[in-house]
Amino acid sequence: MALYKIHPLKVAEITAPLGVLAMMGDMQTYVTAPVFVFYLEGGSRKILVDAGVAAPGSDGFVHGFPVSGGGEKGIRQALETVGTAPEEIDILVLTHLHFDHCAAVHLFENARIMVQKKEWETAFNPVPVARAVYEQPLFAGLEKMDLVIVDGERQIAEGVSTMLLPGHSQGMQGLSIQTAKGRAVLAGDLAYCNYNINPQLSESADLAGNTFALPPRPDLPFAPPGIHIDLSQWFESMWKTVSQAQSRDLVIPGHEPSLVGQVLG
Repeated sequence: MALYKIHPLKVAEITAPLGVLAMMGDMQTYVTAPVFVFYLEGGSRKILVDAGVAAPGSDGFVHGFPVSGGGEKGIRQALETVGTAPEEIDILVLTHLHFDHCAAVHLFENARIMVQKKEWETAFNPVPVARAVYEQPLFAGLEKMDLVIVDGERQIAEGVSTMLLPGHSQGMQGLSIQTAKGRAVLAGDLAYCNYNINPQLSESADLAGNTFALPPRPDLPFAPPGIHIDLSQWFESMWKTVSQAQSRDLVIPGHEPSLVGQVLG
């Protein structure tokens, strides 16, 4: 069986209140976090997870959040570090269709593009509270590409399978990935950061080097992020994630600053 190394590639930086990353967190404390795409090295096919965020306008914002980097330049520079380019990617897995995960899908003209059925359906008619995070012009063009609508779990390559993980969005998906250290789960934004997986943490640091206090929740198995669509589903998906992974250390969150520069697995 193929064994993979997982490369978190930073394509942009985004700043948000702590309360976005951690439910009940301080909304006056701002945290700068990475926007990642994840490249899987080790199989016969080039697999990428997610497609980044748009470059900011002249005001420096994207959807109300300060962003630096992003866009086509951010994607191309990130992929250059692992010796590839958007046109060379064989499989693109979109964890979900929020604005910071699908902005550059148009660049992947030769890829099979995987989206969960539930995500595809709800992205065009989201519940009112989720409308702000879906920008339909970013993903509507997928219908003219090699789009594959996945319904639940599916093996997409040797040692790599999709997992339906609703909670953050209705059709959130992660990947179960075989590595030399055991099975890892790329959780997308089901978990933004390590704190969501390990709620006993009391402090963390962002990309700007700022440390900030976290509300420790040793009474909880997991600490929910501030953005979610269904908390019951979220907890169920977190249990599914940690049950699939070899250990909690192999559950990979979507925006964890400490992952920058690492190779996992």
